Amino acid sequence: MNRYGIDELTHVIGGKGYRINQYLTVFNPRIYEIMDFGEELYYQALNLFTRKPYDVAVELDDKGIDYQTMTDYDLFFDCTSRISPELSCILFGKTDFTSFLKYVNEKDGKKVLVNQSDPDFIIDEAIFRQIATYLRYIHFISEQVEYDVGNKTAKQFLIDRMRRKQKKLAKEYQNGKTGNKSVISNMIKYCVNSPGFKYDYTSVLELPLSLLYESYYFITYGRERDHILSGIYHGTIDSSKMKDKHILNLIPDLHK
Repeated sequence: MNRYGIDELTHVIGGKGYRINQYLTVFNPRIYEIMDFGEELYYQALNLFTRKPYDVAVELDDKGIDYQTMTDYDLFFDCTSRISPELSCILFGKTDFTSFLKYVNEKDGKKVLVNQSDPDFIIDEAIFRQIATYLRYIHFISEQVEYDVGNKTAKQFLIDRMRRKQKKLAKEYQNGKTGNKSVISNMIKYCVNSPGFKYDYTSVLELPLSLLYESYYFITYGRERDHILSGIYHGTIDSSKMKDKHILNLIPDLHK
């Protein structure tokens, strides 16, 4: 087990589903499965389980909600009734999140989801944390909280900036200046055309998505490390003055 409680050999390298309990398993789909399902739909499903309040700060602000008062679980709890089985099946198989009832403990405010068909099947914050941590891990999504600002003025500045950016992107999309970019296609092209990568455009489709992400980030890291080592060897970089020597690790921990 790594520091996130994930068995990398089984659930990242091996591509096996991450079993939370007897009721719930998070699947690690292969690339051809995502291609058949639809990449855009896949990332829509993923976002519902990995997003943070900051990611939807503008939408929350429009509702009069301070994103810093919410947790990741709060976001998930509020949207479960809208997570259709047709969308979540790529990650959770037959689990139907719309079949859960929402309960809030009046004494401590703790929230829990209870399956209507089987009351023993519950999703509380701890279980959700396992789901989110695994999905963020295999997709290299940081667990860190972005812009946890301490005053109202700074917070509003960030939200206003996000709002302007969203409007700009929406306008560019409407005018045909931008389109949906394929994250997976770009990673495949990068990896397949990198020396030492053992897969071609056909065989790479059989890989679990976790391995494509691992390959992409390790190849990127390796190239940066090689440039640094070359600079040290030729004397253009003084390693004794490097504050962070993490880049020199042969097998680094690239997950944040």
